[in-house]
Amino acid sequence: MTTRRIRDLTDELNELIARIEIARDPDDPADPQLPFPTIDDWLETAQDLYDMRRQREKIFGSQQLFGEPTWDILLDLFIAELKNTRMQTTSVCIGAQVPQTTALRWITLLEKEGLVHRYRDKTDTRRVFIQLTDRALRKMVQIFYDRCFTAASQKKAILPKLAKLPCGSGTHDDARDAIMNDVIAQIRGKRQNLN
Repeated sequence: MTTRRIRDLTDELNELIARIEIARDPDDPADPQLPFPTIDDWLETAQDLYDMRRQREKIFGSQQLFGEPTWDILLDLFIAELKNTRMQTTSVCIGAQVPQTTALRWITLLEKEGLVHRYRDKTDTRRVFIQLTDRALRKMVQIFYDRCFTAASQKKAILPKLAKLPCGSGTHDDARDAIMNDVIAQIRGKRQNLN
């Protein structure tokens, strides 16, 4: 895609965002400054799912019953992104709830799929960190979007106009993409401070 085309698409998106009123209804007494989920809302939503997975294993008494190491790795890394922390390979392996050799195989698969990347610590080259790629980060935001938006809306007693738009409509999808891009930009901004 050419730079000119990207610039045009950016201008179109900015114009669309300006035209779409996603704020609250005039009759809604909720705080107009809080219509969208914050990074803390995203973190809380992801952490709740992570905690539920651990509780499920504890109640059933077995980690093997619910083995999804790739999802556990992606979820753990997503939470780390939201917390603005780096994850060492050993920590990621522990979070996968499988033996280290198995976790390393899954990490290699995720790396081949372009969902994670490994990098060495600049101050101690013995340490290797793992991070979601931008592609994986976007997919994780997409997965949690509806759940996070609903939870934040309930918590703040806000029902944004976006929720009233018919799903699948161009306006809804464009607004949803704009919100997801904003969340990703916030996470990336935190990531820049980390590296």
